[in-house]
Amino acid sequence: MNAVACSAPSASSSLTVQGRVIAALILREIHTLYGNTSLGYLWAVILTAFNISVFWLFREMFGAHAPHGMGMAVFLLCGFIPWNMFNNTLARCMSAVSANRALLTFPQVTELDLMFGRLIVVWGTQSVCAAIILALAAALGQPMELRRPGALAATLFFAPLLGLGMGLIFASLARFWPTLERLVPIMMRFLFFASGVFFQVSELPARLSEPLLFNPVAQLIEWQRYGFSASSAAPAYSVSYAAVWCLGSLTLGLLLERCARGRELR
Repeated sequence: MNAVACSAPSASSSLTVQGRVIAALILREIHTLYGNTSLGYLWAVILTAFNISVFWLFREMFGAHAPHGMGMAVFLLCGFIPWNMFNNTLARCMSAVSANRALLTFPQVTELDLMFGRLIVVWGTQSVCAAIILALAAALGQPMELRRPGALAATLFFAPLLGLGMGLIFASLARFWPTLERLVPIMMRFLFFASGVFFQVSELPARLSEPLLFNPVAQLIEWQRYGFSASSAAPAYSVSYAAVWCLGSLTLGLLLERCARGRELR
């Protein structure tokens, strides 16, 4: 009885300490990213809005319109937010250990804590960006109607998880093959243009759309746009496909992280 009674407070205390560690890492990450600029946190909103404006201008020049009753701002936002959540989480997780080696000398801090802290910062930043830009678009009279809230909630959950899983995989493999740290950003540039960030994959001919939809990020973007779409046509995404990618990458990433960590210790 005494052993059981003593173990419960110990477990609770460990979770409390771990929670405080992650909270401290989140505050440190926010200060590092935005504390040294005069615009601060607003810079993230400006950068996302600028990207949307550039591609909006290009689409207007070519006479392209947003499909299925969406405004152009909402259409592009539904491309950039899932992409930014995925890509930024992946990139920040890959550099988490190399940028915070000094913190790992503390026994309470683990590599996963660093990655979870960065994931939360990316998720929170992009969610705030999306809310602000949607409010501005509504104020400017852009048509928008969230017809399927579940689609929006699910993609905001899956996109950073996919980024975490792929970030764990690439960060672990980079310890065996350091050149990967330089190759991944190049791969992400190609993936950006293959993910439907500024165009609708499902509107392309089948010979083009079917290969592109093997990309899970393209599926998430299609899924989020479906939440704002007035179309009653069958969606082009697969919930099970996106879920398998997220769970599979997380499982493989955690296994590789353990292997890579053990190799460093030897």
